[in-house]
Amino acid sequence: MVMDEVLITFLAVALVIALALFIYIGVFGKKHSSLDRDYYQRQWAIINRQLDGSQAELHQAVFEADKLLDRALKEKGMRGQTMGDRLKSAKTLFSNNNAVWQAHKMRNRLAHETGVRFTQGEVRGAMTSFKTGLKDLGAL
Repeated sequence: MVMDEVLITFLAVALVIALALFIYIGVFGKKHSSLDRDYYQRQWAIINRQLDGSQAELHQAVFEADKLLDRALKEKGMRGQTMGDRLKSAKTLFSNNNAVWQAHKMRNRLAHETGVRFTQGEVRGAMTSFKTGLKDLGAL
């Protein structure tokens, strides 16, 4: 008789744990859902067209690529008030975290320093890093 009560208690506890785990996955599992790859590929194609343009278009491509990566980070559930915070949260997701950071730093220099100019080669390097980061997140 005591053995039956122990078994029933064990099964009840197991059921409660399973139910809690199911609810947890349902609520928090959505943050890591897949991204709309078609959307990201279309946006990337638009950004990429600016790479053969003027200095202003090159710089705009960096801004747009940075924003696209930030959107993917948010959609993947990375927490933080700034993109830098979200990059820190996602560091283990990137195959080359340093390259992604360098590309983001290029964007910051363009945004906050006057007279900054980057060559087409430097911008293309940053764009490669942004693209790799987007691939790492499953956006491209």
